Amino acid sequence: MMKKILNIFIIISLIFFMITPVFSVTAKSETLKDYKDKLAELQNQKNENNRLTKEKMADIDAKRNSILNANNTITSNEAKVEEAKSKVAEGQENIKIKTEELKDIISILQYSNGNSDDIYLSYVFDSASIAEMMERQAIIEQIVDYTQQQLDDLNQMIKDNESLQVQLAQDNVDLANSITSYEKQVKELEAYIDKLANIGLDVDEQIAGQKNQIKLYEEAGCKDNDTIDDCYNNKGNIIGSSSFSRPLNYGRVTQGWGSHPAIDIGGNKAGTNVYAPANGTVVHTTYHSSCGGNQIFIHHTVGGVAYTTQFAHLRSVNVKAGQQVVKGQVIGAVGGDSTTWYYDKCTTGAHLHYAIAYGYYLGSGKNGYTSWSKFTANTKATSISDISGIKNSYGWTWTTR
Repeated sequence: MMKKILNIFIIISLIFFMITPVFSVTAKSETLKDYKDKLAELQNQKNENNRLTKEKMADIDAKRNSILNANNTITSNEAKVEEAKSKVAEGQENIKIKTEELKDIISILQYSNGNSDDIYLSYVFDSASIAEMMERQAIIEQIVDYTQQQLDDLNQMIKDNESLQVQLAQDNVDLANSITSYEKQVKELEAYIDKLANIGLDVDEQIAGQKNQIKLYEEAGCKDNDTIDDCYNNKGNIIGSSSFSRPLNYGRVTQGWGSHPAIDIGGNKAGTNVYAPANGTVVHTTYHSSCGGNQIFIHHTVGGVAYTTQFAHLRSVNVKAGQQVVKGQVIGAVGGDSTTWYYDKCTTGAHLHYAIAYGYYLGSGKNGYTSWSKFTANTKATSISDISGIKNSYGWTWTTR
């Protein structure tokens, strides 16, 4: 009985394998046409944009304009304070002069009390008539009133200018506090944008990068039905290295991987050389990106593993797409300072945004991919010090590549 059941099981199993297709566990090699199809999909998404990020960038511009206006107002107020001080000093001097004038005029009126000098009595009583005498008396009184009014006006002017100095001083304190608040808001907005992983390539730039790659593959002789691995990747087009070196001679980690998909490296002036950390092929360069500025992406094979490095906030770029670079070659210069703020909104000071991602971003073949989200996920390699040579720790410093 058991033998009969076993035979039935074997027959059913054979029938199952005969009618069930056999699936290969080996992934299909990607052809140049497949890569072009991905480019077409990306182009269809071109009109999609990140509205929230654009709003944040607009907020940053507004806050920076407010900082600029506040600084200009402080400078203007300081000039007004000096002007007010000058007016106070001038007014005090005029008061002294007018006071002496008033004393002389008032003495004219003292004749009515019998203690006036003859000169003042003669002015009044030498009149040809009572009417003229009264007119002269009225003139003296008018002069006294006018001079007293001038004294009152001068005193009021001094009080107003002293009050103005106090108010301007308080305004400058308020403006300084506003600047501090604006600067804090700018940093918060930049951190928010940075967290959204927008320091990279927008859709247009990704399209341009993929077009560069297609051109590179075609120039290497790839046809539409050729796999990229066979016609390019496996033909020694990406020169390997045994390890990564650091991209700067000196650096200090100012923001680690995890808070954003890269390591921020400070401690260098704008214009400091940035070096290729390994042999590789430049896959894409971009200029004046609104969040990331001038950037370089390079494909590497290090220790037999495929990687892509990203360098952002560069002041200058010394390489071009398709160019092969060697370890230690100068590829650009540190930027991110105030000279780049008019286009690069995601930086408050000179530093290098540096990322190492697994695989060939914007590339093809078994190690290639074109998704930006996959790139940011793959940047975890940045945090592994055995790969990057940099500890993913705030404040960690080095002095040699």
